[in-house]
Amino acid sequence: MKNRSVLFAMLFGLSSALLTLTTLMPPPAAQAYLARQEIRVERLKAEPYAAFMSRSELIARAAIQRTFDRDLLMSTLVVYIVGSHQGAEAPVMSVEVTRSQWQRRPDARRWATYYRMSQVLLGFGYGPLPVAPPDAATTNPFFIQPPTVPIAAPTPIPSVSPTASPSPTASPKPSRRRR
Repeated sequence: MKNRSVLFAMLFGLSSALLTLTTLMPPPAAQAYLARQEIRVERLKAEPYAAFMSRSELIARAAIQRTFDRDLLMSTLVVYIVGSHQGAEAPVMSVEVTRSQWQRRPDARRWATYYRMSQVLLGFGYGPLPVAPPDAATTNPFFIQPPTVPIAAPTPIPSVSPTASPSPTASPKPSRRRR
């Protein structure tokens, strides 16, 4: 009986010592990290470019908020929005934002980089470009200001009909003399 109580006391002492050591050790360091996400957005039938871009911005905003809410260790998130239409795909925009920036201002347009050629590549044609927030040009170094000077249409080249006879004012070719 005495051996049992000594054994029990030793076991209790050893387990309490191990428990104390594990509580005194610092927890593993939490490491923040960068995550990347790619989202495909299909163009709806007869959807204008401005509506497509608004929908893409809303999708990006929701994805960023959901990702930051789900993963508390993530410090930076990059979301790529890829548009698709009739088999063609093109990058439309990317949003790179840190958690602290998003907490201060949860606006995808503020942190976005827009890819202007996607309008043509996805079959929207040329037209007015979407309007960016007023402070985007000063705060986002990757913001591209749309051109303000209209591009003139090229002038047509006059055509010559193949059945037209040479004009009477044209000089004849000089003949070669033999010497």
